[in-house]
Amino acid sequence: MAKEIPSVGDLRRKSEVTDDEIQAAADAFLKDEGAKPFAFKSGHRIDVGKAIDMHPQAKMLLADKATTPGLRRTMVMTAVIMGFPVEG
Repeated sequence: MAKEIPSVGDLRRKSEVTDDEIQAAADAFLKDEGAKPFAFKSGHRIDVGKAIDMHPQAKMLLADKATTPGLRRTMVMTAVIMGFPVEG
């Protein structure tokens, strides 16, 4: 049986990733959309841009220049939480 890949949300529930780290990953992307993958203290990394590409609603709203800053932050954080990090 294949090993299931945990989402960032799964890692958060296990206390392997903190809310502060999720916010920091979102902040880094919002500051620079070309930022390199965010590294969590647990050793996991997430490419926030790829996580957004995998989340259709986040991708759509972030492409819309009329989307408010608060909604942009919410959508980036949602994409991070639902995203699948890699180890190492």
